[in-house]
Amino acid sequence: MLESLFNSSTIPLLAKTAAFAERRHEVLAGNVANISTPDYRTRDLPVAEFRAALEEAVGRRRPVDSSGKPAWSFSAGVPASGESFPQALYQALEAPPKTITFQDGNNRSIEKEVMEITKNSLMQTVAIELMNVQLNRLEAAISERA
Repeated sequence: MLESLFNSSTIPLLAKTAAFAERRHEVLAGNVANISTPDYRTRDLPVAEFRAALEEAVGRRRPVDSSGKPAWSFSAGVPASGESFPQALYQALEAPPKTITFQDGNNRSIEKEVMEITKNSLMQTVAIELMNVQLNRLEAAISERA
């Protein structure tokens, strides 16, 4: 019964978001650690693909109006797949260069990496705070304080 309460809430999706952010932080920190390494290419997780998987998972819970159409939508064009969060979403890939490549073959940009780490940290913080709110509500309901 408790498992069905968790699965009917946003807690599992928020947990996936926090786990993705944790893994991405490891990859971004590796980029900063290798900022002076010759021929090092920055890496990142597929953020757009994770966002699409998250939207797809949320879409399965989306309310529908009287005509059977979604009552609201994040965006169009979300791919349909059986497995919403495949392991490939957590594998680091070489990031396409968004800056010039230096003579030593590195495509470094400490400013870009710090900005991405900051955005990623905020995403993880929001996911954890929302999970906290959900769990506090669940605790209040169980203890009949709601």
